[in-house]
Order: sequence, then C-alpha cells, then structure tokens
Amino acid sequence: MKKSLKIIGISILLLILFRGIIFRLVITYNEIGTRPETEISNRNLIEKIDSKLINRAINLKTIMDIADEITNEELKFTINRASINPNELINTNEANCVGYSAMYNSIANYVIRKNKLQKEIKAEHKVGKLEMFGINLHQFFENPFFKDHDFNEITDKTTGVKISVDPTLSDYLWINSVAKKE
Repeated sequence: MKKSLKIIGISILLLILFRGIIFRLVITYNEIGTRPETEISNRNLIEKIDSKLINRAINLKTIMDIADEITNEELKFTINRASINPNELINTNEANCVGYSAMYNSIANYVIRKNKLQKEIKAEHKVGKLEMFGINLHQFFENPFFKDHDFNEITDKTTGVKISVDPTLSDYLWINSVAKKE
C-alpha cells in the first residue's frame, strides 16, 4: 500500500512538473485565421505597461513576459459574452479566449512599437482549432463557444523562430508555450 501511494505521488508530481511538455506533445494548435490588433488607447493600461518597462532590457522574452504578466493580472476567464477590446477589458476584467489573446497581442504590439522593434519582432493574434493526437477536439462540442480557440504567435524576424502562446492556458495552468501545427 505504501509503495502504491509513493508511485501515485511521484507520478502526480512528475505530471505537474512536466505539464507543459506533456501538453505540447498531446495538444497542437491548428491555425485557421487571424484577428486584427486593437491599438491600446486606454491611459490606465498604457501606464501599467510603461511601469513594467522601467529598467528592463526589451527583447522577445521581455515582451512575452510583460504581455503575459499584465494579461494574467487583469483578466479572469468567463464563458459568457465579453468584450474583446483591451481598452475595455482593463476595466471589466472578464474575458474569454478571444479577449485574453486580444489583450496579450495588443500589449505585445504596444511594447514592440514603443521600442521600435517592428523590424525584429512580430506579434499576431491567431484563431485555431485544438487537436489531440491529430483529432479536432471542437467537433465534440455543439456550443458555438467551442467552435475555435484563440492564441498568439510571437516571431523573432531575425532568426525566424516562432513561439505560440495561449494566454488563457498560461493564466490557469502556467503553460507558457504551445505546439502549433505547421
């Protein structure tokens, strides 16, 4: 009995520690479209972003960290209808996957423009389908809420490296990158 509990405990610990790797092996994001960026104009959101930029070297990782940090601090997930405009989300604080990705994308693009990095880094808001071992998971849901899923892609234009991020997943499971089907 003690041996079984140890094995179960160690298994659970390993699942927790390697959740990101396991998730990326099992689930892939299949891009089906993009959404336009909403430029940030809300003074409170701009001040919050600018405060995170103080004394930081700005690079791809920093941009991702700041976008993730503010999005996770400001938003709580809802399955109800919610705004997808970051200028409103900063006040309402509730979003679905579209709002999470819109907020993340707008913050990332604000930082990119503010630091004149448009030639080096690109942030895009993507729409996709989730697949588990190649099987489209959305086919199992009738609710229109589950017809697709939004995520983001950050590209280092100098190296060609692309990193896919699901801000909703990052907020709730602390998984900071996802696998995108190429």
